Amino acid sequence: MGAVVIAGVLVFNWYQERSHRRRAEEVFDTPPKDILLGTDDERIAADVVGDHGRDVGADAIIPATTVPAAPELPLPASDPVPDQAVPDVTDEVVIDSIATFESTVPFDDTFLVRLGQTIGELSRTTRLLGLDDLDGRWLALSDTSAGRHRRIRVAMQLVDRQAVVSRAELEEFERAMRMVAEESATDVTVSDVDAMEARAQELDTFCGDVDIAIGLSVVARTGQMFQGTTIRALAESAGLKLRADGQFHSEDSQGSSQFTLDNQDTEPFFPDSIKGLTTTGVTFLLDVPRAEGGVAAYDRMVQVTKKFAATLDGNIVDDNRQPLNDNGLDTIRRHLVSVYLAMDEKGIPAGSPVAMRLFS
Repeated sequence: MGAVVIAGVLVFNWYQERSHRRRAEEVFDTPPKDILLGTDDERIAADVVGDHGRDVGADAIIPATTVPAAPELPLPASDPVPDQAVPDVTDEVVIDSIATFESTVPFDDTFLVRLGQTIGELSRTTRLLGLDDLDGRWLALSDTSAGRHRRIRVAMQLVDRQAVVSRAELEEFERAMRMVAEESATDVTVSDVDAMEARAQELDTFCGDVDIAIGLSVVARTGQMFQGTTIRALAESAGLKLRADGQFHSEDSQGSSQFTLDNQDTEPFFPDSIKGLTTTGVTFLLDVPRAEGGVAAYDRMVQVTKKFAATLDGNIVDDNRQPLNDNGLDTIRRHLVSVYLAMDEKGIPAGSPVAMRLFS
């Protein structure tokens, strides 16, 4: 039972990105409003609402709410997770409400089972960490953690792409953790509810300001079509990899997706059908806060987009199907520079572990 419960509270991301076609369709349903910047090439759309209800920038900038979250599922008890070092949460930007349990002897299986049962009843996802007394690292708990840790932390995330934690949820978390401590005669320290509520609202506002996606499309001229075989050849020559979600992905050195290439028409890019596929356009998408490398990721996407446009004899357009030339692309870039600077100053660089958790 202890192994089942502890494995049940360990989570991992399994959900791959959905088709950008659905994301783009949702955005196209709400035409953005233009504000003046002096030229048509430098249109910036107002009232394009981002994931946390904030206004964001250019016509090619679309709400990151359409970039799917990765739901967290319990690991099967038969597949134990090896110890994994994680940063001390007190050294990170504060994005969790934390309960720390301390004991003079290592916590046994009975305590972990009781803690796991309580966590399973909470309305929000939590992480379980145990302090390694030998090297001072915090480790994600596994089904072999009983009898190994004298300090255990439960971290409840304050904000993600689905919602911001409520005061009721913070109070529920505090009550539950204190109840476990009382029942097991264990000391516990819990983050202050008032401070965490204020922090959650601050984080939610910040995330709304920077949670955007950049979409650049290459469309065929009237009466023309793009061939699937040519698209695949171009994508692979640019280093993009076709994944099971039907999209090509530009990956960083760790294999994380930097931006994607998707079919604008209904059919995804699947290996068994792309040979006979024709389409009127393709879309490149950059999920800004999740792409490591800052503005360099955008520059790389623009470079590949231009190569596609030149080779396919297509036009680069924004999400309103309006042409984008170098002036328009530079306008988007300037906006991104300010976004990435804000993230760096906040201690949440794009693509960092903290950013990946906040924008999930």
